[in-house]
Amino acid sequence: MSTQTVRNRRAAIAGIGSTPMLRKADDDLGTVAATAALAAIEDAGLTVDDIDGYIGCPTAPNASARHEDGVDEVSAGFMVQKLGLRPRWAQDVRGLPPTAVERGVQALLAGECTTLLFVRAMYNPTGVRYAQMSRPLISGPDQFTLPYGLGGAGGRHSLWLQRYMYDHGATREDLFQVVQNARQNAQLNPIAHWRGRPLTLDDYLQARWIYKPMCLFDCDIPVTAAGALVLTTADRARDLQQPPAFVSAIVNSQQAAGSDIFQALGVERTEVQVAQIYDGYSHFVWFWLEALGICGPGEAHEFTRDGRINLGGAFPLNTFGGNLGEGRLHGFGHVREGALQVMGRAGQRQAGGVRNCLVAVGVGYPGSTTPVLLLSAE
Repeated sequence: MSTQTVRNRRAAIAGIGSTPMLRKADDDLGTVAATAALAAIEDAGLTVDDIDGYIGCPTAPNASARHEDGVDEVSAGFMVQKLGLRPRWAQDVRGLPPTAVERGVQALLAGECTTLLFVRAMYNPTGVRYAQMSRPLISGPDQFTLPYGLGGAGGRHSLWLQRYMYDHGATREDLFQVVQNARQNAQLNPIAHWRGRPLTLDDYLQARWIYKPMCLFDCDIPVTAAGALVLTTADRARDLQQPPAFVSAIVNSQQAAGSDIFQALGVERTEVQVAQIYDGYSHFVWFWLEALGICGPGEAHEFTRDGRINLGGAFPLNTFGGNLGEGRLHGFGHVREGALQVMGRAGQRQAGGVRNCLVAVGVGYPGSTTPVLLLSAE
């Protein structure tokens, strides 16, 4: 999809639904996902009969996943039957929520459907650790890393963080600025897992290690929850119940870096008032800030000091709490919050004068192919 095509604002988010971020849940994942889906449809002022398209990214990436439809994943086929949809077009994609949004926009602009439902759901079962391997035998690249303690993503990312801190003089107190911002914003988010539980610097510094120098609070938390969006054409969105959030540009993060990404998005850096940047691990925010050219190489730990990224600061980040404050839906919350901010519907955490919100989801390192979204008001 060309950036110019999307920049014409011909597609928009018109409805939003989410469930609370629960550490564990009694309901099955299908029920949780359906709750979010129906809430998004109602939010748009529509009914199930108005939905003629569906997109999902159902894969459960955790090591302990059973990969059973309706249990720890919900496929397009499952959701179509669960909700009683009659779609003209339905598809599942592998990847993170912005990839699903990109493919959904393509379907809308191609005329494959007119009103599309997107669902992302995650399941954290009782009695199983999220990162606990369920396979009896290890093969592929894992056979060369697991014997040395590099299980899961955390071990690899901790090595990158160690090198960054060594090269640029960043400290754990600097990293706490990212974590603290997430936890503070989560206090204003009614569905956030960490709402009602602020975090002090002493709490952070005394927390147990996961992979040094990353502690427990540098990692997002697995939850059982779901989120859903209704996407439609811009003309139709203007006639619906909520003010739309236009998907005004989509750029593959591998195609542009630094100041080039803003050129590709069709805006100046100063025209972006707020950003939702992926924080599966806290230092991802640093890497994204530099990859996007918001600050220079080796400067992100300084950029995030002194309240600059806080709500009310010069460049608010992750106003809903991010993955670190809300819970892990692999970037769905970032897309949802970006839409709410440009719609002016973020409540107590609404940033001032938001016209454009940047949404960057993924690891933020070179090679990432997750789309970067620009969501805009009318």
